[in-house]
Amino acid sequence: MKTQTLFGTMTVLFLMISPALAQEKAADLLFSGPELDFFCKYMLDREFGLVPDASGIRQLDGGKVESDFDRKIRYANLAVTPGGFTFNALFTIKQTNYDLDANGKRILPGRVVDSTFVSKYLFGRSESSGKLIGHVEVLYSDSSNANLGMANNMLLFMEGEKLVEVRIPGGYSDFYAAGGKRTAKTAKTRTEFAVKDGKIFRTSVSDVFEVNTETLEMTPTGEQSKTMDFTELVRVK
Repeated sequence: MKTQTLFGTMTVLFLMISPALAQEKAADLLFSGPELDFFCKYMLDREFGLVPDASGIRQLDGGKVESDFDRKIRYANLAVTPGGFTFNALFTIKQTNYDLDANGKRILPGRVVDSTFVSKYLFGRSESSGKLIGHVEVLYSDSSNANLGMANNMLLFMEGEKLVEVRIPGGYSDFYAAGGKRTAKTAKTRTEFAVKDGKIFRTSVSDVFEVNTETLEMTPTGEQSKTMDFTELVRVK
């Protein structure tokens, strides 16, 4: 087609690409992999809660505090790019902390420390190792226990038929302590997602470290916590 301009006559060429071909080429550019496949099939738009027979009781602050704990986790807002993928997780936690006396008995009343926070996860494939690496950061929190902007490095990989997430400490958070106080700690956490009998189980094991707030040097406390969540394989609308 010819068109008249201030600079004379110009020929304009149009390259026609079918919508189907354009979509196929766009899809070829997006990230793909077994980790993303697992996430989309079993985790996206589902809500996880503690397994019915799991104990929500855990010890904190070296056994000085006992916590009555429950939570819901929902994964949503997946975005896939050529370089990787991101998603959000909404944590809704119901929790009451009780100080313990010298005999390990609760000192009433307990302190209600319910919280809600949203974390953003980002992952991409490393060309040097072939592994999925990324990080998680807190986008919203109504509690100082999940500090806004707090981030941790992460690994994500398949181990047989399980999806494994390893969270590596970065910085520190404000863990609960006796007397309603807070202490600077962090945790290295391994979380496994496994499908069994029409349910998907999320099992996380955390090792706790004290943190020097001047140098960020970490010292193991010997404390370890384990939590198991599950959901039916039905998507939440």
